[in-house]
Amino acid sequence: MRITDLKLYPVGTRRATGSASPHIIVRLGTDGGITGIGEMSDLGHSPVMPDVDQLEGALRKAMAGADPFDPGRIDSVVDRFPTPLGAGIDTAIHDLRGKALGVPVHDLYGGAYRKRYKICYPIFRHRDVSEVAKNVERVGEVLKLGFDLIRLYVGGNLDADELFLRTLKETHGDAVKVKSLDFSRTLDWKSTIRAVERLGWVEPMLVESPCPDLEGMAKVREAVRFPISEHCESVAQAVAFARAQAVDILNIAVCNQGIRRARDLFAAAEALGLRTLIGTTQELSIGTSAQAHLGASVANLDFPGDAAGAQLYIDDVVVTRVKYEQGYLVVPDGPGLGMELDEAKLEALTDREWGFMK
Repeated sequence: MRITDLKLYPVGTRRATGSASPHIIVRLGTDGGITGIGEMSDLGHSPVMPDVDQLEGALRKAMAGADPFDPGRIDSVVDRFPTPLGAGIDTAIHDLRGKALGVPVHDLYGGAYRKRYKICYPIFRHRDVSEVAKNVERVGEVLKLGFDLIRLYVGGNLDADELFLRTLKETHGDAVKVKSLDFSRTLDWKSTIRAVERLGWVEPMLVESPCPDLEGMAKVREAVRFPISEHCESVAQAVAFARAQAVDILNIAVCNQGIRRARDLFAAAEALGLRTLIGTTQELSIGTSAQAHLGASVANLDFPGDAAGAQLYIDDVVVTRVKYEQGYLVVPDGPGLGMELDEAKLEALTDREWGFMK
């Protein structure tokens, strides 16, 4: 079987919080008639949006005639294109491999350690205390959907952060717990320590991305009583974290390097004595399915994950979205990623000029 075609579909999807996010859906065609789909997820973090026609041409040339079961050929393409572009190719290849063999993606790696895993719902950073009420209301809405664990982005306005947590406690008591206080590297290490001391009464499971520098992370880790988690994109970075004694937990996500490289990071974490969780950039159902299969395929998954995107987005491009049950992400059991494109939705959401962002 050889890859004969590659098409990219830039789409914009609305979030329940009111904003919109750009993604690129990948479709790979083969001479055997099997199609693989992938997702370059939530490109809103990229400083420059890609020229989709140019990217499509470059990827089509790089993938033409490739055997999807040739890891040397495929990995060289995935590694050549930066996050999250290469990851979209990797997920499409995994989907193609699974469909060709008639098995779900996790079976490509020996089977599933779990059929579902716990997920937290994101509450985004407060800029002002006036935003607290609507976020408390939002937690009430997702609690009804089964999400009883949240990830709170903090550090934008600590008065608002504390008011939110106090109001949340008064409103919902112990029905909702905080997985992480996520600083997203916005504060210096001294300010982060003071913030954790102020907000730590909520007893989060962990502190995420406490500050921008490795030395500062190590100081925060030494000073606070909660484990420290940080996003990890390479084995070299994992080793650096361990040597600096800067983190306890590697935050690993398919959106950064794809399923194959993400599994390498789980292996590195085990070797380095670090714990793990599966992070997110807020994927649609295709990307979320890839995260689900990653979580199914590794033994050392230690903390709840962050992949709530398929619940966060109002729009999606698949016939049936990935499922959440009582706050758990359910691993799809169909061949490949277990996702099927909805052609009408894909066409309606495709915007090759990224006009919705202008």
